[in-house]
Amino acid sequence: MSEQTENYIILKPIAERFNRIANELTDEDIRNIIKSELRNQIQKLDFTSEIETIVEDYIEDNPEEILSMYKTGLKERLTK
Repeated sequence: MSEQTENYIILKPIAERFNRIANELTDEDIRNIIKSELRNQIQKLDFTSEIETIVEDYIEDNPEEILSMYKTGLKERLTK
């Protein structure tokens, strides 16, 4: 038996099963699968390092402004 024949014998039932299952899927099923996968990917997103970098850069580039905001906030709290 040739390798091609062996592959056909092994893969034909798998292909038939896949085809049957694919034909049973509705458009709604496909939408739900895609939405579910997108939700999973969004939940795995982590912007922590990017946010930390932005904050660190802002603090580094604006020390006077930050000090001024701190003084203003403290003054407002103490004068209430």
